[in-house]
Formats: sequence, C-alpha cells, structure tokens
Amino acid sequence: QFAFPLPAEQVKQVQGKDQVRLDITPSIILRYVEMNMSKKPFQDKRVREAFNYAINKEALCKVAFAGYADPATGYAPAAIDFAEKLGPWPYDPKKARELLKEAGYPNGFTTEIWSGYSNSTSAKVVQFLQQQLAQVGIKTTTRMLEPGVRAQIVYGVKDPKEAKSRLYYIGWADGSMDPDWVLRPLLDSRQAPPKFMNTSYYSNPKFDALLDEAISTTDEAKRTALYQQAQKMVWNDAPWAYLVYEVGTAGADGRLKNFHLRADTGIDFREAYWDESESGK
Repeated sequence: QFAFPLPAEQVKQVQGKDQVRLDITPSIILRYVEMNMSKKPFQDKRVREAFNYAINKEALCKVAFAGYADPATGYAPAAIDFAEKLGPWPYDPKKARELLKEAGYPNGFTTEIWSGYSNSTSAKVVQFLQQQLAQVGIKTTTRMLEPGVRAQIVYGVKDPKEAKSRLYYIGWADGSMDPDWVLRPLLDSRQAPPKFMNTSYYSNPKFDALLDEAISTTDEAKRTALYQQAQKMVWNDAPWAYLVYEVGTAGADGRLKNFHLRADTGIDFREAYWDESESGK
C-alpha cells in the first residue's frame, strides 16, 4: 500500500489514477560520486576538478530523475543547519579536457564506476555519467552493487591500500540536521572504512580540526564561521563530484492516510490510519 522509492520516470504513469496518492517530498539527500583519493589518478586535484566540470547537472536531473532533482549547490542542502551555497559546479567540458591534459592525461584514461544501488534510476545515473565522461576522454565500465556486495567491498575494506573502488555513486542524508553528522562520517580522515563511510579516503588534517573545533564550541557565530570554512575547503578539494539533491517520490493507496515521506526519506506514520470510505474514489 506504500511504494518507495517510486521510480521518477513512473510518476506520470500513476498521476491522476483512482485510489493512488503521490507523495512528492523535497529531500535532504545529496547524490554524488566519490573519487578514491588513495589511488591514481584521483590523487591529482586537477583530475577531480575535471570530473566535476565534465558533468551537466541540469541534464542529469532531466534524464535520470525525470525532473525530480535539483543540481547540488553545496555539500549540504539548504535545510541543513549551517549549509553553505557554493555552486553548482559549472558544466564546462572544454575546461575538463584542459585540466586532464595539465594532469598528464591528454587522451584521458580508463576507470570504473560503481553504483551503491541497483535500482532503475541509479542505472540511468551511471549510464549518463559514462556518456558524459566519454566526451572528455574518460572511458568507464559500470557495476551495480547489491547491498551485501556493497557492504563487503566498499565499507568492509580494512586498509585503504586494499580498496578496489575508483568512482562510487552513492548518497547521504541525515534527519538530525546536525552539520557535524552530515560532514564527519563521510569526510573526516579518521572515519575511513572499516570504521565508517569516508570511502573517498579524503584526508585533510585542517578539515578534521575545523570539525573538532566546531563541535566543541557553543558560540553560534564561531560555529557558523567554522562550518562555512570546512564546507568551502571540501568543495574546493573536490573529493567528490557533487551531483544533485534528489526529490523523494513515493506512491500510496489513497486509503492510507498520514503515512508520508520525511525529508531524509524516512517515513512518518505516527498518526497513520486506513480510511475504507475512500474505496471507489
């Protein structure tokens, strides 16, 4: 009686159908691609910047998400406390090719994109990325990971030297709206697998220190300045390709009341009930 995620391309198919309620909820999910900074060529900032320039985020929203997404403008969506608007990163394939040439890859290189999901929308995302990267000389193969495989080969790695990922498509949202819990698990150098989820293996002691200082102060103005600096630092270091903020799409039986998606894609059903009087409507 409740389907989530409802693939974005199917929303129009169920719109206006009897006894079907659509639940379209702007989310705080950032979709992105992690670049494994412990491996070449992603140790070179110019390569990581080129990757960001190579992707048309506006087109990605239309092609893969049927319009149910917006280009990412920062590390955290605006609803998150202390979120900074820093982008979106501009689409400039010419600049991408120039940066790759400067980095020593005038003819590009070959690598692999893993998706942390195996659903239809994610398949469209990685196919789109594959096509975009090919235009600047980066040739890729793709692999869709099942949850068990993902846990083993991405998050179960004991040593960065053993990590096999190169480009990893994934997403993150935190319902607490706490900026520390948005930043630290994914980018603090001390949170790499198997401890937590820094699978880009981003390591910047200055960034770690900013997070530690921000969480230890009660001065609101000081915290704001520290989180601003931390977000600008990681945006410029570009351990990720910042893609889109996804809109949550779900479908429900019209008789199911007060059963809704939250912004973090959790489900609020505290006051849910079934209304049989909606039958036949």
